[in-house]
Amino acid sequence: MKPQSLPPIILKNEDGGFYLSSSNELDDLYHFILGQAKRFVSAKSAALYLRNGKGNLSKIGLVTDKTNAGHIAKHVFKSKKSILVKKGTQLNAKDAPVSESYIACYLGDEIGDMSLGVLVLEGIKHFQNFSEQDLDLINYFSANLNALFKDTVFSDIEPQFFNSLTTSILLLIDNANIHNNNNRLQYFLEEIIRVAVLINTSVDLEHVLVMVMESAKSVFRTEASSLLLLDEKKEYLVFHTVTGEKREEVSKIKVPVGQGIAGTVAVTKQPMIINDAQNDDRVFRDVDKASNFVTRNILASPLIVGDEVIGVIEAINTIDRNNFSQDDIDTFLSFSSACAVAIQKTRLLDNLNVTNLELKQKLSTLESIFDLGQAVLESHDELGLMSKTLSILTKELSCEDAGMVIIEEKNKNRIQVYARQLGIVRESFFPMFESRLFLSLMESGNPRMAVVTPQLEESFSELEFYTLKKNFLILPISPRGGNLRAALYVSGKHSLHSFNETDLRMLKTLSSPLAKAYENLRLNQEIITKKSIEKEIEITRKIQNNILPNALIQSPLFDLGVKSVAAKEVSGDFYDFHAFGDEQFSFLVADVSGKSLPAAIFMAMSSSIIRTLSRTTDMSPSELLYRANQLIYEDSQSGMFVTLFLVNYQRKTRTLKFASAGHNDQIWIRKDGSFELLKGKGAPLGVVPHTNYHGGEIQLEPGDILVFYTDGAIEEKSPDGEEYGLDRFIDYIIAHRDESSQKIVESVYNDIRSFSKAEEQYDDFTVMILKFAKVESFEMVKSFDAHPNEIPKLRDFISEHLEKKITKPFAFDDILISLDEAATNIVMHSYKDTNLQNPKFECKFELIGDKLKIVLVDEGKPFDRKKVPKPSVEANLKGERKGGFGVYLMETLMDKVSYEYNGKQNITYLEKTIV
Repeated sequence: MKPQSLPPIILKNEDGGFYLSSSNELDDLYHFILGQAKRFVSAKSAALYLRNGKGNLSKIGLVTDKTNAGHIAKHVFKSKKSILVKKGTQLNAKDAPVSESYIACYLGDEIGDMSLGVLVLEGIKHFQNFSEQDLDLINYFSANLNALFKDTVFSDIEPQFFNSLTTSILLLIDNANIHNNNNRLQYFLEEIIRVAVLINTSVDLEHVLVMVMESAKSVFRTEASSLLLLDEKKEYLVFHTVTGEKREEVSKIKVPVGQGIAGTVAVTKQPMIINDAQNDDRVFRDVDKASNFVTRNILASPLIVGDEVIGVIEAINTIDRNNFSQDDIDTFLSFSSACAVAIQKTRLLDNLNVTNLELKQKLSTLESIFDLGQAVLESHDELGLMSKTLSILTKELSCEDAGMVIIEEKNKNRIQVYARQLGIVRESFFPMFESRLFLSLMESGNPRMAVVTPQLEESFSELEFYTLKKNFLILPISPRGGNLRAALYVSGKHSLHSFNETDLRMLKTLSSPLAKAYENLRLNQEIITKKSIEKEIEITRKIQNNILPNALIQSPLFDLGVKSVAAKEVSGDFYDFHAFGDEQFSFLVADVSGKSLPAAIFMAMSSSIIRTLSRTTDMSPSELLYRANQLIYEDSQSGMFVTLFLVNYQRKTRTLKFASAGHNDQIWIRKDGSFELLKGKGAPLGVVPHTNYHGGEIQLEPGDILVFYTDGAIEEKSPDGEEYGLDRFIDYIIAHRDESSQKIVESVYNDIRSFSKAEEQYDDFTVMILKFAKVESFEMVKSFDAHPNEIPKLRDFISEHLEKKITKPFAFDDILISLDEAATNIVMHSYKDTNLQNPKFECKFELIGDKLKIVLVDEGKPFDRKKVPKPSVEANLKGERKGGFGVYLMETLMDKVSYEYNGKQNITYLEKTIV
């Protein structure tokens, strides 16, 4: 059955005039509006004078002086102009002056028939009159309230529409609060400017000080303010300028230096906040006794010229808030500086600079309020919105961490958390039973401020341990008309004090637009995601395909195999390897946080930085990670980071240097089947700007195996919840270590998939295996005299070290013949007709896997291979030339022969596959 509609809010009478209807729901709403209007400007009472069906004004609410309030309402309704009436104003010549100040704001259009009524506020607490800022705020509120009511003309109101109207009024109240905050900041700026102009232009010191203290009382909205000066002997502080109702009584009192709050400030030269004056023994009670005054809280600041204290100023008893805050100290220092300048007429420039700095700080707060609105407008997803708004919260509330805890609409068994920690916003999930404190507060709707004590921690569940540090403020939020059940929290206040009511008000101000924006984004994101997901997947796949190496390194030193499989459409893993000639190699595996297109772009950026550094510098792995982290941190956005394990292998020494950036321990399997985990220390890349990385160095042997992997290779689970695990992973590789590297990575992947029995992977899978050749690589060097008798010794040198290692048929004979020819050419030709004493030549060979490299070096006459003619049997038979076959014989028997002359030495290179 369709719910019964409510009557229209705005009706039209027989004369064509508009008026607001009446109902229980509307009456409750009218009283709620009156309460908020009073709260805005600390009014004593308020009433709505609304036009009824007969065209008269009917009053809703209470005022003390019904006659004057009614006259003011009729005047404003007729003139359609909002007014401020000061205390003592005579409305008519026959009437007595009004005993209170009034604000009366017109509800309706200035042009046309839409005249709904007048909002009247009577009397302001603790002040004589309402201010122009108060009028501006209430007028802003009234104009927007009129616009909301106007939108309902002639419409039958469904129950849910009434809820929507209520929600809109709540949003209007929040906006009015923001408008008020902006006005107060603007008012503060105007006051500072006014005081500065006054100091520079006025020669009346008494007038200047009175105006400054009145300004301080107004800016900080306190019941009183005072300025005390040190007497000549510097024994007492004497009240010089006092504002408030008790000025005459207070002005006669002297405060001993070192006693009371003012006396303490004069000694310490430091400002102080006392927010519980009645229970603080430091408060000088003679002032309250003499003035019959109750001091609740005090903000005090010294007057300093140079390094000398000349007095103290105080602000006493906040009006519209419970406590002074740390932010007030900075602002109050502006007034103490202004007073000191006015008294001494010195150091004007320094004080102006201080004032400018304070203005910048307050402007920064104003910018943060503006930034929140911008963040709501510019954010296109929940994480982006949270990254911006939580950053604003931590800045405005001067705390370390902030977050939003949400009961998921689709999954009621878990809680979604956006947490900003260490400057990074991350999304995570917790089971419902692991969030007792947050759930109880969201259920009750009550905020909570507390300091984290050992006793409180005993009641914490996992979510509280994850989010709440030192001290905290939690505010449940549940917008009317919305489905969102959530709570905002801030934690780790930077100042010595915990969170206070001012912080709570700020959090409430920011919570409403944030909650609405989050709900809208969540709905819009579902639509956007469906439309863009296919295009996004296509882009990310292309990016990732371009990131990974195209081909494996082919080397006689080792056998390389690799396999990388994404869990979803795109992967967060990547790997790389590079050969620096035949002497040095680098390998790495990495795991990037996040998924989708941003993660792919971050992966490409990270991989590019690491590749560039590793291929253009000679830094150690630890040094390289340090530099890479600096560069990646500069470009890291939205909390992205990368874990990485990097190794560098030197062939000659068989040493492996390694370092880790928050990555899993990697595996070194020795040729005898034993293994060791390679451990490094260091934060993931992109988390913090400067951090050190510590790795290690190991000595590898032929037949050893290195296994590089990401956590997806070991964290896959069986249907029973059992994890595949590191031990099972290592055992499998050891059992299959005699197979090729590529076959091992393929088979271990299949084994993990069989173990899981799931259609989809739990996480990205990346495994790279490096099997070192079982043939030992080594090198030898020996020097020989350039004499024919030394050639047999050269053959013996080669035979002694290589004969048993050369298994390829005829390879050993080919090598000996080639060496014999090369040595003969050096002895018989290179040193012929030279005057060198004791000529020598050097033979060096190195075995790399199945490749033998031989190098012969002599210092004889330069040898130019291009000048050696092709062999000719006919020329030899005719006696036209002798020999000429040795060079060509060597090039036939060996795989590769080359020559080089460096300006001093002839160098002959010979290469041969021996296995």
